[in-house]
Amino acid sequence: MYIIGLIFEACCALLELIAGLFGWTYKEACVYVNLYAQYVVLVVSSFSVCYVAVRKMIQGFSMSRLVVLIVTVLYNVPFVWLGVWLWNRYGVINAEVAFDLCVDDLWALGERLNLPTDLPHYSEGWSEYYVVNLVIFVAIYLLVLLLNWGVKRIIWKKC
Repeated sequence: MYIIGLIFEACCALLELIAGLFGWTYKEACVYVNLYAQYVVLVVSSFSVCYVAVRKMIQGFSMSRLVVLIVTVLYNVPFVWLGVWLWNRYGVINAEVAFDLCVDDLWALGERLNLPTDLPHYSEGWSEYYVVNLVIFVAIYLLVLLLNWGVKRIIWKKC
């Protein structure tokens, strides 16, 4: 768990740096980077995979290319739903309020998941919050980007 704490602190430091560079508050940087910019990057990544699948279909029809196109589109539908949910939940309010709401959501999710984290130097619930935060905004985000990159390479070369 110590390594997870270090990663969390490094992410917070990076967001502080970004906030300073753009003249934002820390809360604004968290919202603009984690909720908005990361989603835009995921959508671009997802559309690039779909674009490659469509290009392959245009080059010549085959059943395998059709299956790849359908799976690719279905695989990326959750990102569209995520964007709609993010916008409805956080996009219609100012960044300070969105940050506080997101923190509340992460705390609630951490409590609900009942993660087995017991770090003596953190108050109860804190370690669950930052583990959920890291899983969503670092691990899942990077995993999806890596997956999109890999799928796109496979489609481009093998299909």
